Amino acid sequence: MCLAPILDSQVAERPRANMKTNSLQNSTPKTGSPDAVLRVLNSLLADPGQKRLTGSQATIILDALAGSNDQSLVIRFPAILSICARNGIALNSHMLFSKYWDSSPKKQNLEKLLLISAELFDLEGIEAPQNLKKIAGSLRTKYGTLLSAKRLPLSSGISISIRDIQESLREYTAKTKYTMPALKRGRLEQKPARAALNRSADLKAHLGRLFSPKQKDLVFKKLNGESFTKTEREYYSRVVKKKLQSIANSDVGYIADRLTQK
Repeated sequence: MCLAPILDSQVAERPRANMKTNSLQNSTPKTGSPDAVLRVLNSLLADPGQKRLTGSQATIILDALAGSNDQSLVIRFPAILSICARNGIALNSHMLFSKYWDSSPKKQNLEKLLLISAELFDLEGIEAPQNLKKIAGSLRTKYGTLLSAKRLPLSSGISISIRDIQESLREYTAKTKYTMPALKRGRLEQKPARAALNRSADLKAHLGRLFSPKQKDLVFKKLNGESFTKTEREYYSRVVKKKLQSIANSDVGYIADRLTQK
């Protein structure tokens, strides 16, 4: 299920990248009603694994949380990043920061929340969205290590317990793990269809447009659970898997679907 019907109009209303301001009030993005963002947030967190999220929608929600004065909302920031990771969304620092001056209080909130989230992902051993570690690395030179403190002060004057942020992330990941057996059962039920995939001339033709013959062979070996040689495994991880991750990216799929319908 995609969240585009709720947030697509808000994406269209985002300010241009060069429209910057150093005022916290004026830097709040015109993304529609906060209630709409809150509904999407609650929907995402209450139904793990069922909702699809795009990069643009994730940016809107993260931006809204960074500007919120409601601590019960702000502590959910890392959970949204976890959803980004599960949806194959790579964080885009330009989209996140470009509309703010460096001195913008809201940008500082966003930076701190990204950094503490990255530290919590490392601590908890949770998969982080692509580029989060890179972004956090650059922010660490500015803020140091935030995890050693008990509270996270934000520019709006609120101070949030880091333990509360950590517990919110743990609660979400526990809920996600609870749904995993059902997802795995679904994958097991799909195994008989693999034989049909192997015989599909249409699939082979599509893969042939995207992969070299060698890469296509590795895709089918992985699909069928066949073992790789050391060289094949390294090549698959370095090249083929990255191509598959790009294909699986929700934003790429959305664009491809839109453009091929015209």
